[in-house]
Order: sequence, then structure tokens, then C-alpha cells
Amino acid sequence: MGAASMIWNPDLIQYLCIAKSTTILAHHINKNPKDSNIETLASKCLEQSPPNHSFFSHTVNNRTYTFLIEPPFVLFAIFDTHLLKSHAITFLNRIRSSLIETLNKNDNFTPFSLQPQFDSVLNETLNYYDLSPNSDNGKSSQPTTLPLLGNSGEGLKKKKRVVDDAKESAMVDLSSDDGAVLCPFNKVNDRQKAKHIWKKHVWIVLQLDLFVCAVLFVIWLWVCSGFQCMAY
Repeated sequence: MGAASMIWNPDLIQYLCIAKSTTILAHHINKNPKDSNIETLASKCLEQSPPNHSFFSHTVNNRTYTFLIEPPFVLFAIFDTHLLKSHAITFLNRIRSSLIETLNKNDNFTPFSLQPQFDSVLNETLNYYDLSPNSDNGKSSQPTTLPLLGNSGEGLKKKKRVVDDAKESAMVDLSSDDGAVLCPFNKVNDRQKAKHIWKKHVWIVLQLDLFVCAVLFVIWLWVCSGFQCMAY
């Protein structure tokens, strides 16, 4: 990677946080009058953190919602879509790598308990990378499988899922009928859950069929005293 430079447009990072499950340990907010509900939105998204994934990204309404996950820790960001996805992933991976030592040494995971350390890591990373859409820095970098807490083999086995559906973007509303803020990829998670339930039901039916066939076979053997029926 070439020499890094100061980020010229930090507004591309609309929100960033490190959380333990749904407890936000530290965050960064791009102060914008239009984003008055972004903290609530982030909390709702953390509640919908995709299970069984180490990486998840979903783009809707000119925002890209990105997770790097190593339970119980989650690194979550809301980026402007003008930020190249490769740059966003490189940026998040450096944040994650820089926080590993802090996470390993800390045992006081209360809300915003890591804010000073997080601010320091974020400032250093912003100074290191140029996240401008036209920059070549970080262009060749790819997402890594480095877990949040050191060398965990489980992190390598988790699925990677990228959801970037422009058609769905037009269908998503960020608020419910009563004005409550909703996570914009609820429908994605709902489809995944429905698919998982369907597969589970199919497997149960197949197991029942196999059990019934086995019982019938045993009855046939008993009635025929083994394979004597086949001799006639």
C-alpha cells in the first residue's frame, strides 16, 4: 500500500461503533442535522446483527450498513455509498486489528467504557488511510479473517455474506407506522430465518419418513420370519 494520507471527507463515515452483543462500548457519530435518529438506528441494527456471519453488508437508501462480527463483539458502521466497499472493509479491519489488544486486556465491558481507546484508534486510522472515492490507497486490500479476540479457529468457519440489493432499496422504509425507527435489513434477516426454518422442517419430515420406513421394514421381517417370504 502506498503512503497514507489524511481522510479528506470524514462525512463518508456516518456512524461507527464497537459493541459487545448489543452493548455499545464506544462510538463515533458524524454530526449531521439530518441524522438525529442515527444512534437509535444503530441500536436497532445491532439487535438485528446477522447470526453465523463474520462479515455482512447491506446497501439501501445511499447508505451501506456493515458488520464485522466475532461474538460477543461486533464492529458496526454506516457508510455513505460513495465510499468504495474495498476501502470501507480495509478501514474496518484496521480498526478491528488495533482494538484487539485493548479487548484482550479489558474486563470492564460497560456502555462506552472503551471510548477513550476507541477515539485514539479511530484518529490514528483516519490519519493512516485516505478513504476518498478516487484514492488508490487500500485499493488492493481485501477483507481478512482476523478475529476480534486473537487466533480463534471459529472465526475462519463463519459464513461471509454480502447483501447489496438495489431493488430492495426502493421497498425499505426506515420507520414503522407509529414512527419508530426500524433497521433497514429486517426483511433480509426475516428471509434468512424463514429459509432456515423451512430447511429444518424438510429435514424433520425426511427423518420421520425414514423412521416410518424402518418400522415397516421391521414389521415385514417379523411377519415373514426374516426373509422366508422371499423364498415363495
